[in-house]
Amino acid sequence: MKFRTRLLILLLTITLIPLGLSFLFQRASMLHFGNKLASDTHALLNDSAISLLHSLVDDYSRILKRDQAMALLTLQSQAQAIELRLVSPPPEHPQKIFFSRDYASPQSQPKDLVTTQKHLRLTNEGMLVPIPVSYSEQVIFLAERNETQEIADELNQISTMPEVYKTLHEIQPDLFLWQYTTLRSGIHSSYPGKGGYPVDYDPRQRQWYKDAVFMGKPTQNIVTDVTTGAPILTISKPIYAGNGRLAGITALDIDYQQFFADWNIPDEWADDTKSMILIYHEDAPDPMQQLEILLSNQNENRSSDWRTPVKHKYLDITDPQLQEFEQDLLNGNSAVKKIIWKGQEALWAYGSRNYDEPFPLVIVPYHRILARAVDAEKYVNQQISLSLTISAVLTVIVVIAAVLLAIIRSRKVTHPVMQLATAANQLSEGNFDARVKIHTGDELENLGNIFNGMGDRLRERDQMKQSLELAKEIQQQLLPDSAPTCPNFDLAGKSLYCDETGGDYFDFITLNHSGQNHFGLAIGDVSGHGIGPALVMATARGVLHSLVDRHKSDLETLSRELNDHLCRGTADTHFMTLFYGVLDPIERSLQWISAGHAPVFLYRADGRIEELYSSGIPLGIIEGTNYKIAPAIKFTSGDILLVGTDGIWETQNEAEEMFGTKRVTELLIRCAKNDADTIANQLITELDSFRGEHSRDDDITLMVVKAC
Repeated sequence: MKFRTRLLILLLTITLIPLGLSFLFQRASMLHFGNKLASDTHALLNDSAISLLHSLVDDYSRILKRDQAMALLTLQSQAQAIELRLVSPPPEHPQKIFFSRDYASPQSQPKDLVTTQKHLRLTNEGMLVPIPVSYSEQVIFLAERNETQEIADELNQISTMPEVYKTLHEIQPDLFLWQYTTLRSGIHSSYPGKGGYPVDYDPRQRQWYKDAVFMGKPTQNIVTDVTTGAPILTISKPIYAGNGRLAGITALDIDYQQFFADWNIPDEWADDTKSMILIYHEDAPDPMQQLEILLSNQNENRSSDWRTPVKHKYLDITDPQLQEFEQDLLNGNSAVKKIIWKGQEALWAYGSRNYDEPFPLVIVPYHRILARAVDAEKYVNQQISLSLTISAVLTVIVVIAAVLLAIIRSRKVTHPVMQLATAANQLSEGNFDARVKIHTGDELENLGNIFNGMGDRLRERDQMKQSLELAKEIQQQLLPDSAPTCPNFDLAGKSLYCDETGGDYFDFITLNHSGQNHFGLAIGDVSGHGIGPALVMATARGVLHSLVDRHKSDLETLSRELNDHLCRGTADTHFMTLFYGVLDPIERSLQWISAGHAPVFLYRADGRIEELYSSGIPLGIIEGTNYKIAPAIKFTSGDILLVGTDGIWETQNEAEEMFGTKRVTELLIRCAKNDADTIANQLITELDSFRGEHSRDDDITLMVVKAC
C-alpha cells in the first residue's frame, strides 16, 4: 500500500474520530445547557411568580378593606343625611324634583345631561349604549300612584338630597355606580339622575331591599342591574324615622369590576387568570356552600330581566386537592400554593381571612407562568439544532478539504517532516549538533532553519542550568547545616530561596573569647535575588569571616570595614542589610549592631514583645559610614529573639495582602513554649499556608535564639 494511501487512511482516522466525538460532546453539552437553562428559568419564573403573587394578594387585601370601608362609610353618611331630612319639617322652598318621566322629554329634563362609558343600558339587540345622566340632580320614581300628603311631604324632605349624593359620589367616583334610597311609601330616589325605569319596577321587591329589612343592618348582595342586566354589588342599609319606625332602605350600587381595576395582574397572565373575592360562611349547612364567590373578574353573564335573581356561586372546598387551602382559611393564613384543580395545575394566591370579611383569591394557570420559559426553551432548542447542523456541515467540509490537501501535499510534506522527526529525536537524546536540510522555499524551510538554530541555544541553556545547579550547591554549602550547641541557649536558622540562588545569608560563627566560646550571629539580605545578589552574599560572608577574628568585640569597626569593602567591591545596584551580634552564653547577653536590618523581634518571658530597629544604613551604599553598637540585650529564661529578612512579613497571598509583622508577633506568643527549631518551622509553615497558590516573590531567612 502506498504511503499516500496510508497517510490518507491515517488522516481520516485521526480526523473523523475526534471530530465525531467532538460533535457528539458538543451536542450533549448544548442539550445539557438547554435543559439546565430551561430548568433554571422555570425555577426563576416560579419563584418570581410566587413572590409577586404574595405581594399582589397582600395589596389586594388592603385595597379590598379600603374600598369596603369607604363604601360602608359613604352608606352610613348617606343614611344619616336621609334620616335627618325625614325627621325635619318639609322645607318652605323645596328644590325642583325631576321624575323619571321628565328625563324622557327635552323640555323637562335637567340641562346638564351627559353620557359616559360608566353608565350604560342594554338594548333589545343586546348592545350596551351610554345613557344620559345628570350629576346635579336626582331622579324620583314612584312605585305606587299614591298622592297622599305624606308622600308630598317626603318628596319635599328628600328634595335636597342631590347635594348629599354628589358630595358622597365624589369620594370614589370610579367605584360608586348608583346611589339611591327607597322609602316604604314607594318613593325611590336615585343619583345620578336618569330615566328609563321599567313601568312595573318596584325596588321594594328587590333582594337588597328585602335582606336589609329582614337583617336590620347593612347587607351586601349581587343583583342584576336594571339598566345593563349585568351583575353588580349592592350594599344596603335600613333608615329609620324619628320614632324608630323603619322608613326605608338606602343603598349603593358598585360596579364590582372596579374592585379589580387596581389589581395589577401582569399582561401575560391576564387572559386566563381568575381573580375572585370570597366570603367564608362557617355556619353554612352545606359544606359545598361554605365558600361563596362574591365577585369574579370573569363573570360576563347578563340578564335581560332584572327580576331574575343572581345565582350564588360557590367554590367546592371538599375537593381533596384543596385541603391545605381550607386549612389556611380556617387558620386565617395568607399563602401561595401550587394546586391541581379541575385537572389544571395553577398557583393559588389568597389573602388572610378575618371572620366573615371578604378576602381575595387569584388563580393563575401554571402554564401561563412558565410560558416565557417554554418559549425560551423552544428558541434555544431551535438554535441548538441549527448550530449542530451548521457544525456537522462544516465538519464534513473540513474533512473533505483535509483529505484533498493530504493527497496533494503529502509527498512535499512528509519528507521534511521525517527529517525534522529524526533530527528532533537526536536532539532529545543530547545531540545538539543535529541538523536538517530542507529547501522547500516555504514555511517548512523556515521551520528547518529555526530548528537548526535550536541546538546551540539548547546547549547554552543546558550549560546555564548546570552552572546554576552548581552555584546553588556551592551557595547552600556557605550556609550552616545546623545550629551549634550553645550553653543556656537554643539556636535555629532557616533559609529558603525563591530562585536557584539568592541574596539572603545567615551564619553561626564560633568565637574564642578569653578562653570561652562566644557565638557570632549573622543574618543579612542583599537587594534583589539571583546570581548577582548571590555573589554579593558570598563576598560579604568571606569578608565577615575574615574580620570577626580581628574584631571579636569591636562590632563598630567590623561593620565599618565590611561596608567599605562592599562599597569598593560591588556595583551600585546592590546593597546589603546586616544584623550581627556576639552572644555570650555565660553572661546570657548579646552585643549587636544592625546595618539597616529591621525590625528584630524580642519576646520576653512575661509575654511582652519588643521590636528593635536599626540606626544604621545598609552596607555597600556610602563608603566610610560609621555604625553604632546598639544597647546589649540581656536574656532571661524563656526570652526569644527572632531575626528575619523582609521576605517574611512582605509575603503576599492571592489577594495581595501582606503577612505583616503583627502575625509574626502573634506566632511568637503562641509558640513561645516550643524549642527554637519548632518555632522556625512553624513560621515557615504559616507563611506557606498564608501564601496559598501565590508564588514566593522573595527569599525567606530567619534565625531564632531562645534562652533556656
